[in-house]
Amino acid sequence: MVDKQEEDKLIKRIELFERYLNDPDQHHKIFTELGFSYMVDECDFNCTDCKEKITCEVYAEIKDDKEDSG
Repeated sequence: MVDKQEEDKLIKRIELFERYLNDPDQHHKIFTELGFSYMVDECDFNCTDCKEKITCEVYAEIKDDKEDSG
C-alpha cells in the first residue's frame, strides 16, 4: 500500500510529465528534471515528427484514444 505522501508525489510527477510532454519548450525536462530516459527504440513521444508512426503500435493507441475523446 502506498501512503498519501508517496501518492501525492506520484500525482505531481505525472502532472509535470503531462505539462512537459505538451510543451515543446519544456519537453527536455522530462529527461533532465524528471529523470526519464529514452527508450531502447529511441522514442521521445514526439509523434508529430516521427517517421515510424505509421508502424508504431503506441502511436496507433494514442491516436485512437484522441479520436475517441473528441
